[in-house]
Amino acid sequence: MFKTLNKKIVIFPLATFLVITLIVITAWQESLNNNKDLVRESVLQNGKLITKEFKNIFKADVARLENLKNRIEFTNGLYLDYWEKDATMLLEQNQSFKFLEWIDSAMVIRKINPLKGNEKAINLDISKVEYRRHEWIKHSKDSSVNITPWAKLTQGGNAFLVDVPVYFENKFQGTITGGMNFKDNFDKLAKNLNNHLSIQLFDHNNILFYELNKDSKTNNDIIFQDSILVDKLDNQKWKLQVTANNNLFTANGRYITNITLIIGLVLSFLISLLIYFYQRARAERKLVLKSNKELLQTNKQLNIERKKAEKASLAKTEFLSNMSHEIRTPLHAILGFIDLLKSNLKKSDKEYLNLMSKSSSNLLNIVNDILDIDKIESGKLELTKVKFNPYQKIIELIEVNQFLFIQKDLYLKGKYINIENKFVLGDESKFIQVVNNILKNGLKFTNNGGVTLTYNEEITNDNKLHINISIADTGIGIPKNRLNTIFERFTQLENSVKKQYEGSGLGLAICKIFIKMMGGEISVKSTPNKGTTFEFYLKYPILKNQEDNNIKFENQKDINLKNLNVLIIDDNKLNIIVLKKILEDFGVKADSANNGKVGLKKFKEKNYQLIFMDIHMPEMDGWETTKKIRELNKDVIIFGLSANVTTEAIDKALESGMNNYLSKPFKKEHLYKLLFFHFNKE
Repeated sequence: MFKTLNKKIVIFPLATFLVITLIVITAWQESLNNNKDLVRESVLQNGKLITKEFKNIFKADVARLENLKNRIEFTNGLYLDYWEKDATMLLEQNQSFKFLEWIDSAMVIRKINPLKGNEKAINLDISKVEYRRHEWIKHSKDSSVNITPWAKLTQGGNAFLVDVPVYFENKFQGTITGGMNFKDNFDKLAKNLNNHLSIQLFDHNNILFYELNKDSKTNNDIIFQDSILVDKLDNQKWKLQVTANNNLFTANGRYITNITLIIGLVLSFLISLLIYFYQRARAERKLVLKSNKELLQTNKQLNIERKKAEKASLAKTEFLSNMSHEIRTPLHAILGFIDLLKSNLKKSDKEYLNLMSKSSSNLLNIVNDILDIDKIESGKLELTKVKFNPYQKIIELIEVNQFLFIQKDLYLKGKYINIENKFVLGDESKFIQVVNNILKNGLKFTNNGGVTLTYNEEITNDNKLHINISIADTGIGIPKNRLNTIFERFTQLENSVKKQYEGSGLGLAICKIFIKMMGGEISVKSTPNKGTTFEFYLKYPILKNQEDNNIKFENQKDINLKNLNVLIIDDNKLNIIVLKKILEDFGVKADSANNGKVGLKKFKEKNYQLIFMDIHMPEMDGWETTKKIRELNKDVIIFGLSANVTTEAIDKALESGMNNYLSKPFKKEHLYKLLFFHFNKE
């Protein structure tokens, strides 16, 4: 690579790197030396302070024993009978003392406090203890304090034994002896060292009896040593050793120094690279500028295309909405007339009407599927929450679809397991649409046999109804290589099958999306030429109120609508005729107006209790007409009546003052339920 580069481009950055690296390493070494000097000075100062304080602790603790001795001598031995109280207080106030004992002149331990745990020491003859006899006698004669080496005790444990000779009645009587361990008082002193130093204390026999921070890593190059005189008569000294550990080096900046070295080396490397790339960049700047110009031009073109795509998407949505309106309006008339013509006809004529009804319903289903997909893509599809009974809805769906299966000489069976029969809160319409779509899918692709729906309910611990539904058909099945794509949009089986089976290819895709929105999952198993099984589960909160408030259509005679004044405002004559005929079946005679202005005029001339208001009309639309009527009358019931099923249209209708909204085409039963709700006097 270097052969192809200009020597100046390489040599100058390399030289820069070497020079900066040399400076950084020199500064780092100097900093390390300074750091070490600071640590050495810190160890020296702290070592002197620790030595001084340890001496003071030792002297103060021994002085407490001497005070006890003085009280005994002052009372000429009388206080010896009461010394336990002072001994107990001394043990409680000073943690260095583990026990106190009285050894008489015969070298026998006569008293000990506390007694518990030290029973073995009572009446012990210390003259038989090798390390005690000589030193004890020697200091008794000299009247000086004696301190033993760090020794293992007869009653267990280790301690220093400090003997203070007691004289009264002009003779030696014995010693006040304390079993002492200075660890707790030494720890209190050393707790402010922040784990920076390691401390070791050895007795005059070089036995280690105190150690602080023994687990810390130490640096043996920096050590402070000193001695503490504890026995003048025998010139016995404790050896103190203070060593710096790595925490002290870190506290004094070694860690920062090392980090600084790394940063310096990295900066040296980066500066060299920066110089190198800067020199190369100068040669390539023109090419970069040219590329940037082309990129800006491309981005500009992409923005233009993105705006075109957004406009196309908006146009598609508006087109679907308009087409839905234009298709639903005549479909409303067709389905209405079919419903009205079904009575008093020959069997053959009824079959023709049934075919017309089926074709119209299929067309309406395709329009609904396309609108659902459009709502999903635009993010406008939302879940509604209403009270319903899933088990009852399944029974109704099987009853409604039973005739379609019988016409094709197929069976439709329902199997019900562990039925709770509870009312829940959820999206009833999407639940019905999912089950209905899968049933219709089974009907479409099954020629022999039929479809079995298995329904199972279970109440969960959090008071929810867990529903599991399995729909199995005996149809043509799905090949294994198509199972993964069966829930994709516009997906059907092979082209040859497409010619045989009608449909938009959206039904199963919508089912999966709806089930996922409601918090469930759907799966499919299939064997070609044997059948397909769809299985899914859903969860709904169970309502506290389990009363059935649904209105039965069979109760049509329960209300009297003959005296109801009704006005239909619609610019479509066929829709007016259909609605009038449906209302006549309920015993209602209605007036009509072909636009909002005419309707407003008629409303002013007559007292109407109910108005059916179309939305899209010439001269004055339904929203504006409703607002003007509301200015005149707040109580009249107004039903919106339109093929526009968008959320915006429905919301706008309710905001303008309408009481309810009927989307074309609607069923006779739905209209009756609304009339029952608003005009049932009971």
